[in-house]
Amino acid sequence: MTESDHNSSGVTGTSATTLSRIVLPAILIVAVIIVLYIAKDSTYSAPVSDHRSVIETVVDYAKLGCEAASVIVIVTSAIHGLISYIKRLFSRDFLDQIRSSESIRLRMGHRLSLALEFAMASDILSLTISPRFNELLSLFIIILLRVLITIFLEYDIEVSEHFRMVPVKDGVIMHPDCNPQKEDKE
Repeated sequence: MTESDHNSSGVTGTSATTLSRIVLPAILIVAVIIVLYIAKDSTYSAPVSDHRSVIETVVDYAKLGCEAASVIVIVTSAIHGLISYIKRLFSRDFLDQIRSSESIRLRMGHRLSLALEFAMASDILSLTISPRFNELLSLFIIILLRVLITIFLEYDIEVSEHFRMVPVKDGVIMHPDCNPQKEDKE
C-alpha cells in the first residue's frame, strides 16, 4: 500500500466517523419528535395491587431522593463552574482563558450527564408504580438526551484533546493548572 493510498483511506475513515457523529444524533432527535407526535393523545393505566399505598410511599421517597440528587449535582456544578470561571477571568494569558473555559464546559457537561442519570432513575421509579405512557415517553426522552449529551461530549473531548485545548491524560479531563507536558518532560 502506498503512502497516498494510506492517506486517502484515513481521510475516508475520518469523514465516515464524522458523518456518523452527525447522522446518529440527527436520527435520535427526529425519533423523539416522531414519538412525541404519535403519542400525544395516548393513555395507559396500571393494574391495582393490594399493597399499593405502601409501595407508592416508598417509591415516592426514593424518587424524591433521586430528584434531589439531580438538583444537587446541577447546582454544585453550576457553582463550581462559575467559581472556576471567575478565577480565570482576569488571567492575562488569553490562551489560558480559552483552555480554562473549555475545561469548565466539558466538566459541566459530564456533571449534567450525571444529573440526567439521577433524573432517569427517578423516572424508572415512577414507572414501577404506574406505568403510564406519558411517563414512559418522558423516560425515553431523558434516555435520548443522555445519549445525545454523551455523543457530543465525547466528540468535544476528542476535538479539545486534538487541538490541545484542555489537558487530557488517558481520556480524563485534568484540572487547567495541571500541565501534562511538564510531567512528560520530567
